[in-house]
Amino acid sequence: MDGTARIPAGAGASLRLRVPPDPRYGRYVRDRVAGFAQSHGVPEIDVAEFVTAVAEGLANAIEHSGASDSIEVACWLVGGDQLFATVVDYGQGFEPPETVLTEPALPDVMSERGRGLPLMKKFTDLFSVRSTPGKGTSVILGRSVRRRADRDDSAAIAG
Repeated sequence: MDGTARIPAGAGASLRLRVPPDPRYGRYVRDRVAGFAQSHGVPEIDVAEFVTAVAEGLANAIEHSGASDSIEVACWLVGGDQLFATVVDYGQGFEPPETVLTEPALPDVMSERGRGLPLMKKFTDLFSVRSTPGKGTSVILGRSVRRRADRDDSAAIAG
């Protein structure tokens, strides 16, 4: 699988992380992705929801991939108003359930499992999973954001 967490040409600011497949690194990744987004003026609601989506991707890779190699997380901005991330593992791969990819419904509130993919879809505008059995999985996330400076300008004009 060619799932390397690549940042496309033309992307603006970017962040690359490689972490072991260990849940103790979840907070580190969340903090780094949040700090990256905040440092580029992304509003808190967008930061919180996007970081949740990235964290779910990482948690799934750690728990389900069986990967022994590092998990790659990349995050970047395009045009100042599009925030993207990829979470790539080199584990066993899987066949994502079609219903999860097309229907963002969360499982029953009493269910302890099955929330990762639906949450990623719910908190992003772009959600894609590419997986190859025996080679790994790449989750691609994207969200339109309106940076704080843009919101401040429009509020001043409206006021």
